Amino acid sequence: MRKRNRLPIILGALVVLFLGAGLQFFFNPLGLGPEPPIFLSKEFFAQPTEDLSSLTLLVDGREAFDKTLAAIDAAAQAIHVQTFIWKDDVIGRKVVSSLKRASERGAAVTVRKDMVGTVFELGDLLAGKPSPVFTGAGLKDFPGIDVQLDLFGDTDHSKYFIVDHGLTILGGMNIADEYHTQWHDYMVCIASEVWTRAFEERVFKGVGWPTATPFVVAVNDRKATEIQTALIEMIDHAVETLIIEHAYFSADAIIAAVRRAARRGVQVDIVLPSEPDTHGPANKVTINQLLASALGPKLRLFFYPGMSHAKVALADGVLAAVGSANLTPRSMWSSKEIVLFAHGRPEDAFIRKLRDQLAADIAASRPVTAPFALSFGDRIKARVGKYVW
Repeated sequence: MRKRNRLPIILGALVVLFLGAGLQFFFNPLGLGPEPPIFLSKEFFAQPTEDLSSLTLLVDGREAFDKTLAAIDAAAQAIHVQTFIWKDDVIGRKVVSSLKRASERGAAVTVRKDMVGTVFELGDLLAGKPSPVFTGAGLKDFPGIDVQLDLFGDTDHSKYFIVDHGLTILGGMNIADEYHTQWHDYMVCIASEVWTRAFEERVFKGVGWPTATPFVVAVNDRKATEIQTALIEMIDHAVETLIIEHAYFSADAIIAAVRRAARRGVQVDIVLPSEPDTHGPANKVTINQLLASALGPKLRLFFYPGMSHAKVALADGVLAAVGSANLTPRSMWSSKEIVLFAHGRPEDAFIRKLRDQLAADIAASRPVTAPFALSFGDRIKARVGKYVW
């Protein structure tokens, strides 16, 4: 009789344990490291850097993956790949083949794949096409390739390639055909042994980013949650213009910073995708909140045609941010992310290309001037989406 009485307790404990494990796995409610009150220095904002020549902006998947595959094919020593999603499709298999060839040449190849990102691969998995990190035809057990999958690690939403300790490519693109040929997106290449070594020290060892550098890399990890602080500082320092192009926008602190900027006279342009893969209702709630702020012509909202997966911002035409972090509570507080910040001159190639591309994106977009009528179901989807993605 006592055993029967214990059964509901045992089952209840198992349910609580299962739900707790799932909550930690998907949402990481304990968060990452502390959020610093200040991240970008006074010197960063005081004057532009002398030299941004080590940075190249890569726009859209063809440019980004051409650069990445060429770097892998030229690798002689080591390659490190970090990704959130990796699909068994055309570009996914091309990257696999390039990494195998590099390994056969003697390069040490390390691949880190986030497990939560596998949720976005379930359709392919059910169709019999699991991610190449899980299959023998892909990377699993291939000689010289170390595939690291941490089921219980923090969500790592960052995406980057490090080649021969001298070149880093980072940004928002996962390894899948939609990022390669279908969606609009941005990456940045750091072609410098010095700054690639600094990047490795920061992301692998938690060492702080060095001072007096031409750009700054902000990271959310177990040591610190730096990105939201840096983004708000960038927005708060804008004097004349601010352009934000992001796929998913629902972080309250960033929305508040955008309002402050427009109220002090900054021309603020927000570009969101008209056909997002997810987070659509949450984006519409953000649009409604901003329109309700009565900011007038100082705030302009746009829908980019189709899907833009961008995570970029530009203040006053010279303060730039490019990275992996969405403007969502999850990216700001509980996912590992990386964003590069640079203060350049208008004529710098990196700054000029970002400024020109954002102008082209706005020109291709349609203005959003009226709030959306959202049903009860839409509001539920928005609330759930805000915190899930």
